[in-house]
Amino acid sequence: MMNLDEVGLANSGNVIYLVNVTLGGEDFTVQLDTGSTDLWVDARGRNVKLTNSTTITANETYGQGSASGTINYAELTVGDYVVASQAFVKASEVENMPAGIQGILGMAFDNARIFENLEQAWGTEAAEKLGRAFITNLFARNQSLPNNFDLQLGRSTFDDPTGNNTFIISGHAAGFEDVAQAPKLTREVSDHWTVLLDEMRVDGKQFLFNKSVVSGVPEGNVLAVLDSGFSLPPLPAAAVNAIYSTVPGAVLHSSPIGALNGWILPCDFPPIDVSFTFGGKEYPVHPLDLFLPVFPVPIIENGSEKNVTVCVATYQALALDPASFNTFDLILGDAFLRSVYASFDYGDYNPTNNTNGQPFVQMVSTVDVYSAPNEFEDFLSELRSNAPPSLEPSVFVTKQLSPSLTGGTNASTDSSVRGSLATDAVATSSGSSNGLDKKWGTIALALLAANLLVGIILLIVVLTMCVRGMKGRRMSNPDSRYHAVPVKFKEVADPDPEAGPLRYSD
Repeated sequence: MMNLDEVGLANSGNVIYLVNVTLGGEDFTVQLDTGSTDLWVDARGRNVKLTNSTTITANETYGQGSASGTINYAELTVGDYVVASQAFVKASEVENMPAGIQGILGMAFDNARIFENLEQAWGTEAAEKLGRAFITNLFARNQSLPNNFDLQLGRSTFDDPTGNNTFIISGHAAGFEDVAQAPKLTREVSDHWTVLLDEMRVDGKQFLFNKSVVSGVPEGNVLAVLDSGFSLPPLPAAAVNAIYSTVPGAVLHSSPIGALNGWILPCDFPPIDVSFTFGGKEYPVHPLDLFLPVFPVPIIENGSEKNVTVCVATYQALALDPASFNTFDLILGDAFLRSVYASFDYGDYNPTNNTNGQPFVQMVSTVDVYSAPNEFEDFLSELRSNAPPSLEPSVFVTKQLSPSLTGGTNASTDSSVRGSLATDAVATSSGSSNGLDKKWGTIALALLAANLLVGIILLIVVLTMCVRGMKGRRMSNPDSRYHAVPVKFKEVADPDPEAGPLRYSD
């Protein structure tokens, strides 16, 4: 029998992490997102039984995609936890969201679109009571519950397509109880799970970040957002270049195809030793989380189409607009969070009577630095056996992409190439993009083409959405629509070369 605090979590190809919820008697599969607050579901054609309704509209806009509709209320069940009347956006219009993704469950703080629109319509007092996020609503109504939730994001491999995924409310997973003794990383900015980062090291050498853009941050520290809704962490361009310029044969590549824009790595590169230090404790990144194999990528060679595998960097550079962004310096998404077991604790924060409380995060490493290199080599061996052949980056960037990929044009991949000794003074690995209205975005991986099924990390013949019940209940009705494809959820698909730097206005 399942413990009360365990909730099922599913990994879709290391790109999106999903949870089943029941809202108003209807089941939805939604993304679990520590980087946003609101709950919205695609309610078209669904009979969601409401506990209350409004005519107030809300538009949830992300780097890619949006959902808009009216703010309503319904009973929400997550695992064995129930909120009798939860505010949500009943979406009547959904644009540019991946097939099968039926909404987002935000796990941050009560300050987003629902709250803002209710406040505008009914005032602050009403919004504070009626516009809470699911998790703060749960804790406000059940004050005897320990007010934390824990995440362990599983890592897909050829041998283990789903990994060990954990989502726990008001408790810690067996074997990870010592997370309660880890350094308490205080939330530094009220909007998000933003914590102080001491340093980043690459192959044992400290990388020196520029001074934080956030006023009051101690010298030598920067602010990092821990965001489970970001598959690929965006860092300052110099930090990304410091990581990948150490890889022999790596190329910094600018491409019109989003998935191929950034550092391209040899698919047999030696493992990189990257770590981040928080609260004086070093957290190594598993080398498997520093790259993504993308395949099949069709190129033209000797007049014929040929499929190849391209290994791209997971850590992406992001241009930031200093006029619009001033609450953090970088985002550490799934490619970092897979290397830790993280407990998000609201501390004495209470949405009812203490919104000035001090939430904090505690983490323990899940990386065995002794076995990780062997796991890395084993994966590369499996990749060679299960994917098309790879090309050296310097060769790949000279090849013509197939018209099936470029939409009929005979574009070369060699849009702009720089070698592995590139510095931050040159092009960033993500370029620039359109301004973002509401949620953060990153170039990173995008659909290579609308009709092209591209495998990301571990496309094993057909990798469907497998769900493991190790930590909590099984997700119901696994759906073959969930493939390990480069779905760009909450991320910008392709850059507009004429647009300015990304704007952050969450």
